[in-house]
Amino acid sequence: METKETGKVDEGAEVLNSKDPEVLANALRFEREKTKTLVAEVVALEDELVNRSMEEFDAVVTDDTREFWREQLLKNRAAATVALQEMAQAKAGAGKGAAADDKQVRRPLHNRAAARPAIGGQADRGAAGAGAADKDAARIRNRAHEIAKAEQLPFSVAFRRAEGELSEK
Repeated sequence: METKETGKVDEGAEVLNSKDPEVLANALRFEREKTKTLVAEVVALEDELVNRSMEEFDAVVTDDTREFWREQLLKNRAAATVALQEMAQAKAGAGKGAAADDKQVRRPLHNRAAARPAIGGQADRGAAGAGAADKDAARIRNRAHEIAKAEQLPFSVAFRRAEGELSEK
């Protein structure tokens, strides 16, 4: 069929107007092959793009994380590229910062210089009180073990009874 604008034959219209099932089957086969070819080209182009990105961020991506980043670049290229760029900048900044830190004296992670010194009298009384409390706690625990074993009670119940017994004394 000729179109009014161009005067050329429209092959698609001929196929659709055809009553022959073989013509329709051939047209369908041709379109499927064309689609397969286009999909293969798109996949090849995506792989090429991902490979370029992987080469660009080779310093940041390790062998263990390579497949993860490859998948991320295929799923959401924009977000993955931003994340990889930030990692590359952080790594470049860390390399410069490490050289500067080596020249300076490093501070300890737990700085005890800021800790308050204990006042002499209070430190001695706290230690003596702690010793008595430890002795009482040990007596309660030992008595609770005895009660739990003798009366077949749970330790928590025996502990409360031992606490009550020893506080009465």
